[in-house]
Amino acid sequence: MDGTTHTPLRLHIGCGPNILPGWVNIDSVARAPGVRTDIDLTALPWPDASVDAALAEHVFEHFSFAEEARIWPEIARVLRPGGVLTLEVPDFEWVCAQFLASQDDFRAFYQVGHADHYAGCGRALDQRWGILQTMFFGNQNGAGQFHRSAYTEAKLRALARMTGFAAIEVTRLFNKGGQALRAVLTR
Repeated sequence: MDGTTHTPLRLHIGCGPNILPGWVNIDSVARAPGVRTDIDLTALPWPDASVDAALAEHVFEHFSFAEEARIWPEIARVLRPGGVLTLEVPDFEWVCAQFLASQDDFRAFYQVGHADHYAGCGRALDQRWGILQTMFFGNQNGAGQFHRSAYTEAKLRALARMTGFAAIEVTRLFNKGGQALRAVLTR
């Protein structure tokens, strides 16, 4: 052993105001001190196999199809063998089924910027035009707040295979007003 200590390099992608100490906190908007807004996720500034972990909670659904095709391989490139990508996304199969099973009772135009208006239906999961609508399209309260892609467990598993991850574990949980998929992918 050479006596050097390894300082883990961990990326918190789409951190918003949730700053994690000891992580490189990355977002498109600086909502807190120390947030890196200069990182291009399609061309990460770290060498191959240099990152220990990446965390992305409710951010991958905001990437366009073209961005998604570049970001997945790029994150895989920088993760070291044994490195872990943890991500959470809306469970698109659940959202679709819930939407179809819900009432089609449009009540009001969505009030952009309002915390819980959701087209007059609030967070009720038995109404199509409430929070369920935002699970499809994002809350649209700012430039980055649009959903442009969707994920199912099968898609996450396919992406893991396509980008060279050795293992993936997927769990379901209730978060952000609906069912989400939490995937832990190991390089």
